[in-house]
Amino acid sequence: MDDDLPTDFQVIVVGTGMVESIVAAACSRIGKNVLHLDSSDHYGGLWASYNFDGLQKFIKEVNSDPQRQQQVYNLAEKWYIEKELPQEEKKEEEENKTDDSKAEARKVWSQASFAAEYRKFNIDMTPKLLFSRGPLVELLISSNIARYAEFRCVTRVLTWLDDRLVPVPCSRADVFATEAVSIIEKRMLMKMLTSIVGYNEEEMNNEFKDWNDKTFKEYLTNKGLTPNLIHYVLYAIAGGTDAMPCLEGVKECKKFLMSLGRYGNTPFLWPMYGSGELPQCFCRLCAVFGGVYCLNRPIDKVETKTGAEGKTTVAIQSKSKTLNCEHLVIGINECPKDIISTEPAESSDISKAVFITNASIMPSEKEPLTLLRFPPLNEGDNAVTVLEVGPATGSCPKGLFVVYFITKKVKDAESDLKYYAEKIFDMTGGDQTAASDKPKCLWSVFYNVCDAVGATSAAARVHVCSGPDAVLDFDRAVLQAEQIFKKICPGEEFLPRAPDPDEIVFEDDVTHGPEFRREQEDDAEGDTAKE
Repeated sequence: MDDDLPTDFQVIVVGTGMVESIVAAACSRIGKNVLHLDSSDHYGGLWASYNFDGLQKFIKEVNSDPQRQQQVYNLAEKWYIEKELPQEEKKEEEENKTDDSKAEARKVWSQASFAAEYRKFNIDMTPKLLFSRGPLVELLISSNIARYAEFRCVTRVLTWLDDRLVPVPCSRADVFATEAVSIIEKRMLMKMLTSIVGYNEEEMNNEFKDWNDKTFKEYLTNKGLTPNLIHYVLYAIAGGTDAMPCLEGVKECKKFLMSLGRYGNTPFLWPMYGSGELPQCFCRLCAVFGGVYCLNRPIDKVETKTGAEGKTTVAIQSKSKTLNCEHLVIGINECPKDIISTEPAESSDISKAVFITNASIMPSEKEPLTLLRFPPLNEGDNAVTVLEVGPATGSCPKGLFVVYFITKKVKDAESDLKYYAEKIFDMTGGDQTAASDKPKCLWSVFYNVCDAVGATSAAARVHVCSGPDAVLDFDRAVLQAEQIFKKICPGEEFLPRAPDPDEIVFEDDVTHGPEFRREQEDDAEGDTAKE
């Protein structure tokens, strides 16, 4: 590969995370000569999705590599099931295979059965949702990259109220159908939500100019909303806490409400096979327009050079080869420490956990795809976001659910999240077939991730990309990618629409014209008929 790989490119992108992949696609799309590298043997970095075998390898790598622990740390994996099933349970499981419905209901899992079905798992390191009218959905549609991915609608939004799980009325129909709020409360809620949706940016700033130093909770209280309604609006719809600034709360509510009804009864979409599919969609587009890809390609050194005419270029050393470019885009996790000028603050780190369970957190007629927002339950805690996905999303085998927990770090991942997990899971192990009002947790992993927001480069023409954040959506990644692209390609359109395959005109088509193409098609049809 070293012999074949050119040494000079207009743009080199290092790391295949979300921001890097969007920039690579945008540069390649307008004709830039792009080389896209990654030190790993797979795409996505900390944005990746893993099958269960790949996840086990990732866990081992993190626990054995001090350098990886600068990005992912406090990683603790735990099994709540046996390594192997006893012989009598194995026999019963074999008998149940003749009846699929019975088998699914009575499936008893072991660590060995997880390993046997490892390919059916797609577990995210950075699980996120897309707002139906959010920046990423609009970009996927306008650029025509949406054709590379599939999505499912989130079917329900839940919250934790009065020590139990409660559905959140999202749409107008939900509000009027729910029995959880009175008729008077329904009118108050609809009036509040309708007014928020109606504000444009200027009206919003005028309406709330006297609330700049006050919280969203104070505003909702001032509007006469009951504690019940304040809970729904503040914690479930806005995803906030008691300290959420007023204007931020209004904007989050509007973002939620504006996405309702576009694709379903909730504002959210989930990528089939996990969020790790999305960076790969942008990588595909980059490759279609000539981007060159090399995995397993670590970076040893980065330096800038200034030529005789005063033009600055960037040189990177990789596997004893020097690669030159006009601009280097590099993920924070791949970036040599000596070229970072501003270090991210540790206080912005993230606590995460992944659980695999044998049932949904709340029974449903059809397989649910769930967003749950926990308000802070202890003093000093942050709000906790929970995403539950099942087999229909390509995330796990039948009979299982994958549940993600995300919050801003306070102490460490286990301290921050275990209390919340125990509210909705049975984490004691034991008999999987025993009757329980909570799903059994079969496996878990807790970990912290460094949020590298604010990291910048000290070197000219080197652009550092932040890693994942704790927010529910992809907005920060899209915004940063567009900002970096505009620095590299000022005045150029950011990801113009890519043509469909049948719209592409090849050189022969231009040379010979439509008559020639029709003759070629007729000849092809004739050959097919003869065969």
